[in-house]
Amino acid sequence: MSIKLVYIQSQNGIPATDSFYRAWDGFRKRGVRCELFEPSQLEALPLTRDTLVAGGVPIVEAALTKLGVPVPVADNLPACLAKYRGRKVWSSTWSTLRSEYGQKALSEPLWVKPLRRNKGFPSVAVYGTDDMPDATRLPDGHEVLVSEYVTFVSEWRCFVRNGQILDVCRYQGDVFRYPDPQVIKNAIADHSPIAPAGYGIDFGVLTTGRTVLVEVNEGYSLNPYGLESMEYSELLEARWGELMGK
Repeated sequence: MSIKLVYIQSQNGIPATDSFYRAWDGFRKRGVRCELFEPSQLEALPLTRDTLVAGGVPIVEAALTKLGVPVPVADNLPACLAKYRGRKVWSSTWSTLRSEYGQKALSEPLWVKPLRRNKGFPSVAVYGTDDMPDATRLPDGHEVLVSEYVTFVSEWRCFVRNGQILDVCRYQGDVFRYPDPQVIKNAIADHSPIAPAGYGIDFGVLTTGRTVLVEVNEGYSLNPYGLESMEYSELLEARWGELMGK
């Protein structure tokens, strides 16, 4: 697919975040025309399937909806990668969590995130009953993904385009605690039958030294961390083209 124009989410006349600047820089270096827009202008943009939108998750999903493209269901901890999780993971609802943990102390902390929507709400660490009221703004039936809380000494994002690893970048923790390369390669190979054309996959190193999967991240709106800007633009383009059916 050949992208003819890229709309970059902006604020006050410049790309709104470092991620959006990196997209702007990468596409421009590749000779692709870029135009800035603010979120309030999205509805007025003359979008086509050959015009990529680079922005935050809600903005890109709104653009997909405007184009009549279904927003992908989140699959951050896919079943095919279960052996790489290194912790117990299960699905639930806020109603169930409030019922089970809202009135009693937790024996172990939990990590809670949206089940079906990418970044549908910020992930929540639940250490005790005092943390539950923070989530009461969500409806009882809101589906969530729950996992045992583990401690990572370092966390890294691997960027993948069309099955090829572009880079592995640290985003948190000890710079010298690098994840096991073979675990990363094996996980990406196991994920390949269902993997998007462009995505990020995060790995963490536990205090035991084991490398485990943190989560899989959608490629249509993704923090590039240290990924080179042209490679980042190519990843975004690969995922956009796949969503457009190209």
